[in-house]
Amino acid sequence: MRFARLLLVFAALLPQLASAQSAAPAPPPCDGSYNIVRVSEIKPGMMDTFVKAVAAQAAWYKAAGLADEIALFRVVDHAMQKYSETEAMTSHVFPAGPLPESHRDAAFDAFVKLFRDSSTIKTESFTCMNEAVGLR
Repeated sequence: MRFARLLLVFAALLPQLASAQSAAPAPPPCDGSYNIVRVSEIKPGMMDTFVKAVAAQAAWYKAAGLADEIALFRVVDHAMQKYSETEAMTSHVFPAGPLPESHRDAAFDAFVKLFRDSSTIKTESFTCMNEAVGLR
């Protein structure tokens, strides 16, 4: 009986717990710009699609009138003396402060799909580029 009651309470609270976990916490204050740095594993033969995804992401933010800066860093394979076809880094710099509401639309969903189709994120770091100490 006690176990059944516990299950009933847990089932009633589950939706609230799920929504609390899905809400992203606010980032800490930053005296410069935020920067999301990602290292992505590129799926075989998909580097061109990944590059298109980065270009589409940059175009979307520009068209939205946002000051975000999107950059692609091609990783150099020293052993082969060429650019890696299996790994790339991206940077998404945006002004510190409250994060704006998402304005997702079809174009946003399209560049996200290009990323998902062409790559897997290996690591992601959310950073503060502190202008106060001259690091930007």
